[in-house]
Amino acid sequence: MLWSGCSLQPLQQQSIGGLGNFEYRESEPQAAGVVVGVPHAFNEPAALEYATAFSSSSGAGIVSAYGFGSKRVSVTQPLVRSIPVFSEAGNSQHRGSIYPEFKSLLQTVAKGHLRFYLGVQIAGDTAGLDRIEIATTGLNHEQLKALAESFTIIRNRAIRSTDAPVVDVALDPIDEITWRISGVRHHGVLMFAERGLNIRLPAILAADPIKRVYKEILSQWVSTSLDMIRNNPGRLPQTEISVLDFGKIETIPGKRDQGMVIGAPHGTFDAYTAGIVRTICSRTHLAGVIATGFTPTETEDGRRINVNRPSERHVAAGDREFESERARVTYERFRSAVLNAAQNKLDLYIDIHQNGGERIEVATVGVSKDEARMVKETFHALRDGALAGRPEIAPVDLAIEPLDELDVGAWATKTNGILTVARRSLHFELPANVLASARHRGLYTQVLAALIQKIARPQ
Repeated sequence: MLWSGCSLQPLQQQSIGGLGNFEYRESEPQAAGVVVGVPHAFNEPAALEYATAFSSSSGAGIVSAYGFGSKRVSVTQPLVRSIPVFSEAGNSQHRGSIYPEFKSLLQTVAKGHLRFYLGVQIAGDTAGLDRIEIATTGLNHEQLKALAESFTIIRNRAIRSTDAPVVDVALDPIDEITWRISGVRHHGVLMFAERGLNIRLPAILAADPIKRVYKEILSQWVSTSLDMIRNNPGRLPQTEISVLDFGKIETIPGKRDQGMVIGAPHGTFDAYTAGIVRTICSRTHLAGVIATGFTPTETEDGRRINVNRPSERHVAAGDREFESERARVTYERFRSAVLNAAQNKLDLYIDIHQNGGERIEVATVGVSKDEARMVKETFHALRDGALAGRPEIAPVDLAIEPLDELDVGAWATKTNGILTVARRSLHFELPANVLASARHRGLYTQVLAALIQKIARPQ
């Protein structure tokens, strides 16, 4: 439902050391925590028009950035680092990112926690984009499917008596999108926000008369989406979100099989694992817990918080890990999320990771040789079936304890981490060179989902 409140507050301005400036307006009371962001307002005036319409129709706050893009200064994500971050004070003209200021301003505009971020950008003519692409955070597959259906209904009704073209919407991760938003998702605004939609519009929607039609369509859809997410009239399962100082933990509810949880504790550091777990949870209906952030970029001291155990380590130096207070706090939040997802009876826990090996390695706790053999044989059967007629995709082998010797045995997590909590635990290490290809990743995600289904419910 569109907001029909009083007139909006005037825009305020904030300059950042000669690099550029922000214009912003705080959220109205009925939209507290909701902010629309335009990272390239000067170069993409149509994006600003859409964002202004979204803010006017919903009461959301708005933050528009001017001038940073021409200096190649990032707005919506920090510089990704593996070494300590030193102060850039006094050297503002040579900064590569003003994300800290953007993040702080978002909190001001949201009047506290950023509960929902709505980013708006326009693709250039050379991108060849013919649909609306949206990167998402904090929303499960059921919610995204409902949002896609809602968009189709609103769009079809609006264009019925116009000459406007039918432009479809693609919502990641239920749809494959071409937009490379890894930094924004894993380290930037989509990791910082509880939930959000980062929208990239095709160039065809930047000019009238099509722009007028789709500005109305998208304004209605944004307001409907916010109502659907906040009030949940369809009683859809909702992801639980916990934003911490150095990252975010998401809990995807399961529909069945209480006591079984799939985890991605390194959803940023092991870049593809968060998406893999989301997809597996959707296909198996098992609960999932995903952690993003907690890397040297967020800690700013070159250390990664391990999340699935109460320790951290210096990534670049390869130091031995050590326990710390912030690591203990993070682990306890992750552990609590896993137990809550399992409804406090954790019979089976599956950890998903990636490394530089050539095969899938599965470290285990509480798994017999016969059970391990069943897992290995089932994987080979599922893999061979999926590879039939796909010669372009290489077969990947699987090694599992206690049958095989492993290079990565998850020893620290077995000693003092999440693998000790469940009656049975499996720690999957997936080869990163395979996951880097979308086709390979899609096929092996399908195989893993079927394998986990068999492990969870053996015949």
